[in-house]
Amino acid sequence: MAVSWFALSMILFTPSLSLNDVPQIGPFNFPGNIDVGMRASVQCAVMTGEPPFQFSWFKDGHKLADPHGISIGNFGDFISNLIISKVDANSNGNYTCKVSNSAGFDERSAVLSVKGVY
Repeated sequence: MAVSWFALSMILFTPSLSLNDVPQIGPFNFPGNIDVGMRASVQCAVMTGEPPFQFSWFKDGHKLADPHGISIGNFGDFISNLIISKVDANSNGNYTCKVSNSAGFDERSAVLSVKGVY
């Protein structure tokens, strides 16, 4: 079986993506003592992987597209903050940060439990 020089060079010289290129998010949590009316925030930081990254935030599995009372800000290439300006009963839930790049994605979640609200 003859293999062309072009095919062989494509195999040998094509850069491959390694697992180190896939983003990995560091752990984050909401504080455990959040009362109604307080602010709450979490920071999603990419610890490994190669930019550019795309950050997305979700609450209970639904993308936070235009969230009322929630600010999302990216800082540099590696950090995204989620800030809830005034916590209420509807703020309870599971918040997920998803980070993706051309090699793959990672996601991390944290539960916000507002004190006295069930």
